[in-house]
Amino acid sequence: MKRSIIGFTSLVVGLSLFSSCKKVEGPGGTAAIRGKVMGSTVDQVKPGDAEIINVTVKNGADIEHGEYWLLNGPTNGELYYIWYNNPTWVSNGDPQLQGRTGIQVDFNYSDDNVTIAMNTVAALNNAVTNDFVVDVYGDIITLTSKINQDLVDADNGNMSFNVDIANQGDTDILIPSSSISIVDERVYLIYGAGEVFNESAHTGADGVFTFDGLNPGKYRVYALSTDVNTGEKFPVYKFIEITEKGTVADAGSIEVIIE
Repeated sequence: MKRSIIGFTSLVVGLSLFSSCKKVEGPGGTAAIRGKVMGSTVDQVKPGDAEIINVTVKNGADIEHGEYWLLNGPTNGELYYIWYNNPTWVSNGDPQLQGRTGIQVDFNYSDDNVTIAMNTVAALNNAVTNDFVVDVYGDIITLTSKINQDLVDADNGNMSFNVDIANQGDTDILIPSSSISIVDERVYLIYGAGEVFNESAHTGADGVFTFDGLNPGKYRVYALSTDVNTGEKFPVYKFIEITEKGTVADAGSIEVIIE
């Protein structure tokens, strides 16, 4: 009977020693996992500005037959001169400026400012609608470029009209993606083949995270990234194995997309 008890005791001790040597993932050990979270932005476009031109016209008495002002379209657009024709004159007043498209505006010396503006807008709408949106308020004509771009400035030519650049155009700017260390980002740790995280930590000022007090075994760490199309969050995993007690396993960099 004593032999049986001794044998049973020896078996229990042996199993206990065997179990204590087995690699079991989880806390209570002397090893650690360390890594870093890096965040990348996606390419973004900073919108430019459309050039806006205000033209304040004069009345017919202040305009001479054949006078003109200059308008420049965006890239691949036309270059224009807008000239004023008084039908009472026998001579052709068209200045025929080389390299430019002429836009004729008929007027009479008795026309007031608003009439001159309306006649000018009618002529412009027949010629520049591919390049500009044309509006009018009283005797002020506003031309807004359809492309965000800095244009060669419009000019009053040989007229007394006031041609003012109300807003200087500017092209769209591409801001390329970049990668930076993510501060105070939550990182999750899963023991072994688990499906739900067992603990979490936050990154420090340099994006580094650490999980301490672990046993040898297999682990997964993850941080959440953003789907650029849907805005939804999804995990980015790193698989790590701790092979020895008292060691630090490197999880490397977890690359996520930040909003």
